[in-house]
Amino acid sequence: MTRLDSAAEPSETGHLIVEEFGRGWPLPSGDIDSCNTIEWTEQQVTVRTSRQNPTILYYWGEPGGGRFLIGTDLAELAARAIVRTGAEPDRAVRVRSLLESIHKIGGGRTVVFSRSADGGTVEVTETVTRGWKVAPIAGETPVEAGNRQIEALLQEITASGKPQPVTAVVSGGVDSGLVAALAQQAGVLDHLATLGTPWGDEYAAADELGAHLGMTVRHVALSEDDILRALPDMVRMLGRPSRETVAGGVSLVAVYRQGQIPPGTVLTGVGADFINSGLRVEAGAVSDLQRAVADCLADAALAGELSGVAAAAHGYALRHMYWNASVIQAALDTAPEIMRYRDREKGHMRAAAERLLPQNIAWRAKQALHHGSGVDRNLDGAIARRIGMDTVDVERFYELITCELVSQLVDSPHEPVDSDGCLEAAISAYIREYR
Repeated sequence: MTRLDSAAEPSETGHLIVEEFGRGWPLPSGDIDSCNTIEWTEQQVTVRTSRQNPTILYYWGEPGGGRFLIGTDLAELAARAIVRTGAEPDRAVRVRSLLESIHKIGGGRTVVFSRSADGGTVEVTETVTRGWKVAPIAGETPVEAGNRQIEALLQEITASGKPQPVTAVVSGGVDSGLVAALAQQAGVLDHLATLGTPWGDEYAAADELGAHLGMTVRHVALSEDDILRALPDMVRMLGRPSRETVAGGVSLVAVYRQGQIPPGTVLTGVGADFINSGLRVEAGAVSDLQRAVADCLADAALAGELSGVAAAAHGYALRHMYWNASVIQAALDTAPEIMRYRDREKGHMRAAAERLLPQNIAWRAKQALHHGSGVDRNLDGAIARRIGMDTVDVERFYELITCELVSQLVDSPHEPVDSDGCLEAAISAYIREYR
């Protein structure tokens, strides 16, 4: 957790880059503009978030007092606030009320914490300082536009290859396929891996990509239990989880916990659909593509699902290669009709990708990681089976996991969280509440 406590007597001035996670690793590609930062002087603390907002920051102010906390870990922030303000007999009620008083900082913001004139309270000012500008380039062909975006992707991948070894997690589709092919071209790729669960896998498609690149693909098989045991880490990373965000990322968190991928850098193709919304397979055509992309960018910058916090906790540097400023801007500079080339989502990228990938991979129907592994369709049922009920309110269950995380951090602030114990305690709490 990144945290500052105004009562802890920090050094007079300081500067912290959040995405370094205290490990001294190279910054995410995209340089300092892709990172969130905290600066402090004797007079004030200033938080600046990038437009991507890769690691969500939260803050809490003591009601009527001069103390405030800033952190990346919502559960620990809540625990520290409880210690300072005193716990009520019903801790679950206290946690819920306290979480409502903790604020999330969005992307492209500057938040300044300063002492009031009377010196007794903290004044907080938040301004929107950076946003995305849409400037479609006129006269481009689809292949030219696709090549421009691929070139931006290559530059980011070239800058991302530390710490080593570097593993690309692939599905066999165009997004992760381009990441792997470009990483190999840049000379930074060491391994390929693909994920599978009892509910589904994309081993065959990933192996096809591996054969094209001349590399063996490691099949990482996750059991139902592996995925369920990763839920506390996933909920802690998200802070305020939803059904969709948990399903979208829990498989990767389970992989970090297992250690089947060598510690180092993990590259993914996650985020390509945010910046190239194109045609939705399930819902038909998007009428206003530029608006759809803007909404996807804003939602992703607030959700926390692209955070590298959980990866860093297990010794990995996570790089979502499409979630970098230059790659996003390249997409924003592409005319909507070009993105729809051949009546396909990301048609311009697919056409340009044919020089790097077999045609059937370049034009393979898109499928998100959690769709191919079946997690999106089966996670609710797996949780219900573990609890012993026919159905389950998963978002309430995730709230109970958060409560257990906070409770552990209140009781044992200097000890690692017992994730398995947290999961079992949340199951027991859910059974008490619903039976």
